[in-house]
Amino acid sequence: MAEKDNDFTFEPKQSPKDNPPQTTNQGRGESATDRPKQKPQSDRKKAVNELIRAFFCVLITAVFAIVPVVLLALSGAIEFKMEFGYLLLLFLFICSVVAGFLIYFRGYYHRTHDAKAIYDAAEKIIRGDYEIDFDDDTYGDFKTVEDALLITAQRLKLADKEKNDFINDFSHELKTPIVSIRGFAKLIAKGNLTKEEEKEYLAIIVSESDRLIDLTASTLMLDRLGSNLEIENHYYNVSEQLRKTILLLQNDWEKKDIEFIADFDDHNVLSSEELTSQLFLNLIQNAIKFSHQNGKIIIDVKKTDAQVSVIIQDFGVGMDGETKRRMYDKYFRGDKSRSTPGNGLGLSTVKRISELLGLELKATSELGKGTTFTINFKNK
Repeated sequence: MAEKDNDFTFEPKQSPKDNPPQTTNQGRGESATDRPKQKPQSDRKKAVNELIRAFFCVLITAVFAIVPVVLLALSGAIEFKMEFGYLLLLFLFICSVVAGFLIYFRGYYHRTHDAKAIYDAAEKIIRGDYEIDFDDDTYGDFKTVEDALLITAQRLKLADKEKNDFINDFSHELKTPIVSIRGFAKLIAKGNLTKEEEKEYLAIIVSESDRLIDLTASTLMLDRLGSNLEIENHYYNVSEQLRKTILLLQNDWEKKDIEFIADFDDHNVLSSEELTSQLFLNLIQNAIKFSHQNGKIIIDVKKTDAQVSVIIQDFGVGMDGETKRRMYDKYFRGDKSRSTPGNGLGLSTVKRISELLGLELKATSELGKGTTFTINFKNK
C-alpha cells in the first residue's frame, strides 16, 4: 500500500601546456622533482620501535630462562661444576635469544599482516568495493579497526544501494509523465482530431503535468526534511487539525462514497503543527486512495497518562509482506501496475516527519483487509 572491477586507471595524454614547469627552489633552478627524497621521519621512528620491541622480547625471555637457574644455584638447590655452569648459562642465553626473536617475529608478522589487510580493505572501500573480509586470528587494536571497517563498508554499501535505487526510481517516475505529455502533445500537433479527442488528450496532459508538480514538490519536501530544519513546537488542538484535514480531502473521499467515522474528543499535543499537518494529510490520502468504493475509514484520538494516540484505519486493499517491508522506501509503490495515482513519497515523508518530531509510528496491515497507522505523541 506504500506510495510510493577490474581496477584500472586511465590517464589521458597531456600537452606541454597542461604540465607547467616545476617551481624552482629559491630561484636557483632546482626543481621540486630534482631534490633528493628524504626518508620520512615516521619510517625511522617505526624502525627504532621495532628494534626496541625485539630487544625487550630477548631480554624478557633471557631473564625468565636464566634467573631461575641462578637463584637455584645460589640457594644450593642445585650443584654443578663451574665450567659446566658457564656452559649451561651460555646454552640458556642462546636459547633465550632464539626464543625471544621467534616471539618477536611472530608478533611482527601478525602486525604487518593485519596492517596490510586493513590497508587493502581501506583501498577497496575507497574504490567503491564494499565486499571486504578479514581473517579470524586478528587481535588487539587491529581487531577493533577491522570491525569498524566492516561496519563502515556495510553502511556505505547500503547507502550506495539506496542512492542507486533513488536514481532509478526517480528517473522512472520523472520519465513516465514526460513521455506521456510528449506523446499526446505530438498527436494534438498533427491535428485531424475531433473536439472530444483533443479535449481528452489535453486533460491527460494537464493530469500528467500535475503529477510532475506533485513529484517535484514531494521530492523538495523530503529534501527539506533531510536538512537542518528548525522545528518550532507548541501546544495545539490535534483533534481540530484532523477534522480540517478530513474536510480538505472531502472531494476525494466523496468520489468513492467512503464513510468517514471521526468521532473523538479534543486533545492538545506539543509538536510542530505544520509538520504533523503534512503527516496526517499523507496518511489520510493513502487511506482514501487504497480504500474500496463505498468503503469505510475510521479515525480516532485516544489519550492516556503517557501519550496521545491518533489512529487512522482503512478497510481497503492492505499490504503484502514485501510492501510492508519497503513501504517507507523512497519511490516504492506496492501497486506494481502503477494504476493507482501517487509517486511513492507519501510514506517516506511520514516516516521522516515522525523521526524529526520524536513520534512513535506504528503500522499494521493485512492483504485484502486494510491497514492501520498509529501515531503516538508523548505527553511532555
